[in-house]
Amino acid sequence: MSKKMNLPEYYAYTAVFEKNSNAFWLATFPDLEGCATNARTLEEAIIQAQNVLEDYMAIIERDESLTIPSSTPFELVHVPEGGIAQRIVVSMSGARRRWEDKSVNRMVTLPAWLDEKGREANLNFSQLLRMAVTKELKL
Repeated sequence: MSKKMNLPEYYAYTAVFEKNSNAFWLATFPDLEGCATNARTLEEAIIQAQNVLEDYMAIIERDESLTIPSSTPFELVHVPEGGIAQRIVVSMSGARRRWEDKSVNRMVTLPAWLDEKGREANLNFSQLLRMAVTKELKL
């Protein structure tokens, strides 16, 4: 988990929803560079905006080189003509748990004969490595 202290229980940022030329709803967060998603309906775009905001904030929390941006007050967010602004609020407890349990890929080198024997025995190498590392770290 991040070493950042006093992380909030939730985040609230304004998303701006606009229909693009393909009739999809594009959701962007003016305060969060690169945080965007799209969907066929406005309802789906709102749900996707919640999901992308959770993941975006979880990544920022975990990366010590990034700072958590301030949220512009709703009434000060610029909304283009035909666009819709919606405050998106996400609780981070579930997102933090998911990111803590998220699996990562690790390259492991084994002698060919050992790999062959393991496959013959139908070993789950990922599970075996996880158990070995957990045991080694006394977790």
